[in-house]
Amino acid sequence: MRTLLIAPLLALLATGANADSLSGQLQGCATIAADSERLACYDTLSKTLDGRAEQNFGQERKRIAEEAPDSIEATIAGIQEAAYGKLLITLDNGQVWRQNDSARVNWESGDPVIVERALFGSFFMKQPDGGRRMRVKRVK
Repeated sequence: MRTLLIAPLLALLATGANADSLSGQLQGCATIAADSERLACYDTLSKTLDGRAEQNFGQERKRIAEEAPDSIEATIAGIQEAAYGKLLITLDNGQVWRQNDSARVNWESGDPVIVERALFGSFFMKQPDGGRRMRVKRVK
């Protein structure tokens, strides 16, 4: 029984030492094949959440930005015209993005797009094959 509890702890420590982020540690637990060992790994990780929250206090935005992907790919579900001729773009994943610049694009529902991180917390939306890109802000 003790070896069953020690094995997940060692797996957690091995993955946690190299993968500082919570998502890396969760992925490490997910790779454990045996159900009881995987559950013990998740339980051990959940006990560290309070300490992790105190450690990250005041740096929440920094931590979120570090763990977020640099870009996402999605398909346009709908396009509406908002105030001042700006576009309001709804993606198939439920996200809604508002155009922040005056770029002209000829996109339609069903077109694939990439939303990528830019400087100072801003984002660009473009089509995968290139062409024009426009600065956007997430509304929902």
